[in-house]
Amino acid sequence: MAVATYEDVAVAIGRPISDTTEQAQVTYWLDAVELQIKARLGDVADLDQDVLKYVEVEAVATKMQNPNGYQSETIDDYTYRFGTETRRVTILDEWWQLLDPDSSAPSASIRPGFEPDRVGWAAAVPPYFDPEWDRLR
Repeated sequence: MAVATYEDVAVAIGRPISDTTEQAQVTYWLDAVELQIKARLGDVADLDQDVLKYVEVEAVATKMQNPNGYQSETIDDYTYRFGTETRRVTILDEWWQLLDPDSSAPSASIRPGFEPDRVGWAAAVPPYFDPEWDRLR
C-alpha cells in the first residue's frame, strides 16, 4: 500500500478527485509506483517517508497529465509535445536520486592532493639492434 493517497495527488494537480473510478485509478498508480521503488531499493520502510510520498505523488501527477502516454498532440497547425514518459507510471532519474542519494556516488575515491613520485628512473637506453633478427624472420 502506497504512502501517498489520492487526496495528496489532488493537492498536487490542483483539483479534487471525487469520482470513485478516478480515485481507484490513482490509488492503483500509487501502488504501482511503490512497487517499482520496492523492486529497485528494497523495503520502503527504510526510506525517508516524506521523500517517498513526494516521489509517489509527483510520478502519479505526471501520469495524470498524460494518462495514455502520447508523445505529441496536433490540432490543425498547432502541435503540443508531452514528456518522454511511457504508458506506465514513470519515476524520473532525479526522483530516484532523491530516494537513494548514494546511488550516484563514485565507485572509486580520489585523493584531493598530489605528490609526485620520488623514484628515479633509469636513463632511456636505445633499443638493442641485433643484425641477426632480420635473418631469423
